[in-house]
Amino acid sequence: MLLKSSLLILFVLNLFVKNMTVLGVLLFIGVVLNIIFNKELLKHLKKLKFLIFIYLTTFLAQIYYHQEGEVLFKIYSIYVTKGGILNFASSFLRIINLILLSWLVNTQNILPKSLSSYQRVIEDVIELIPEVFKIFKSKRKIKWFFRYILSQIKIKN
Repeated sequence: MLLKSSLLILFVLNLFVKNMTVLGVLLFIGVVLNIIFNKELLKHLKKLKFLIFIYLTTFLAQIYYHQEGEVLFKIYSIYVTKGGILNFASSFLRIINLILLSWLVNTQNILPKSLSSYQRVIEDVIELIPEVFKIFKSKRKIKWFFRYILSQIKIKN
């Protein structure tokens, strides 16, 4: 019961706190809790590298669209601002914190059984991200992405 309530507190803090130091502390707490309670941490970390790659590519878009504030340096016509970097860092920390919390909820079986099937589908989709890149390289239409993912989920379930 204590773990459930502490995860709820971490979740609420992650959503509403804007201070980067607090978000960093929440990340540290999430990592420590995962080391203690998550037996499949290494397996989950291998899945995470693709998501981090995708999210880091959005870093460029966030810097491009946030052109106001203190300019740190300029790359051609794009200004890298302190506000853009802080915006990216806070959203990145929030997403990583939410992923860490979801791993804890999954390994501790906190969700009722009716919701656990949805969780399995989401995990299957995350596992299929590298396969989608292969389909994307072959220059197929977008409907092939969805067909492939849905067929793989149907096979696994």
